[in-house]
Amino acid sequence: MASFGKAASLALAAALSIGLATLPASAEDAPGVTPDSVKIGSWVALSGPVAVYGVPLRAGVQSYFDLVNDRGGINGRKIEWIVEDNAYNPQQTVAIARKLISSDNVLALVVPHGTGQSAAAFPYAIDQQKVPMLLPYGGAKDWYDPLKPGLLGLHVLYEDQAAAIGRWAAQDGHKKVLVIYGANAAFENVANHVEPGVKALSQDASVELLPVKIGTTDYGPIVLDIMNRKPDAIVCIQLLQEIVLLSKGLKQQGADIQVYSYAPTVGQATIDLGGEFVEGLKAPSLTNSPFSDHPAAQEYREALAKYAPGEKPDFVSYLGFGAAKIFAEALSKAQEPLTRESLLGAFHAMQGYDSGIFPPVTFAQERPLGGHLLQPMQVKDGKWVEVGDVIDVNQF
Repeated sequence: MASFGKAASLALAAALSIGLATLPASAEDAPGVTPDSVKIGSWVALSGPVAVYGVPLRAGVQSYFDLVNDRGGINGRKIEWIVEDNAYNPQQTVAIARKLISSDNVLALVVPHGTGQSAAAFPYAIDQQKVPMLLPYGGAKDWYDPLKPGLLGLHVLYEDQAAAIGRWAAQDGHKKVLVIYGANAAFENVANHVEPGVKALSQDASVELLPVKIGTTDYGPIVLDIMNRKPDAIVCIQLLQEIVLLSKGLKQQGADIQVYSYAPTVGQATIDLGGEFVEGLKAPSLTNSPFSDHPAAQEYREALAKYAPGEKPDFVSYLGFGAAKIFAEALSKAQEPLTRESLLGAFHAMQGYDSGIFPPVTFAQERPLGGHLLQPMQVKDGKWVEVGDVIDVNQF
């Protein structure tokens, strides 16, 4: 992950002094804040193909906030999380941002869903309205260059994930890696980071890229093309459904090729959709396992059963639960009167906070990304299980 130097720190501090100067000075004036409630907002894909992520994500976040509210809220305030369906569409996301900020009057945008979708809302939400965007599900390196006051990320960036997967494949001894990616600029950008990871450990290894049209359903010709290229490992940077289709095609053709993917693949939906065809798939996870005996995992499973009984325990809802827990921790430490500025101050003061779900996170004005650790996982006997040591992307 990129190191943000002294110059970046000074630039951000200057931007904060300008950008936050217009924020309200009292709780009575702070958007979304009353003595007994705090209103925040988000967009999540609740319809369309990406709803396999969005629906459990909302369930996990909402379950934690419901748990907190039943315990009396944070500093006496109940959390009202307003969620709109963006159908994973950038234009809809911008319209939702305008509604949440200008009509619903939210204090902050919390756990918004989608990399390109959230980025589309930056000019209005962050630049113009100075509304914090906190812990988005997604992210890219250009989000933080230059640094944006009020944007705080939790996820290890996809580019860093790709480099980590490349190192993982090389560490496993693979010498001919084929990177298959959805044919658009965002996926291609991530795919381009696999090769540096491979080469960092194995200079004599080869890495080849193969774009595939997004939405492809017939993987027969693609599988034959792959087999003709004779890779000994495949890295998939694609939508979940397409990774499943590819894995199915490979197994049906008898191809014994190790497949890797990135963190969004780690979820029950992969196993439900892929069954035996995704057996052996490897991918890094942003969290520990939601099925462990850890107290945080047990609390999550109990809350999910109570507040979202239709949702089975899963990595995606677990991630949402953990993100909500980190937000609530910052909210509990924000100085009164509660404002956007004091909320950001509480995040910037967060040092090594251990949610029990994510690895410990640290934020600062010059460090807007709180996480840098990945847990390698593999599908074994129809379950995601931990394999190998935690990967620190800051060591690359």
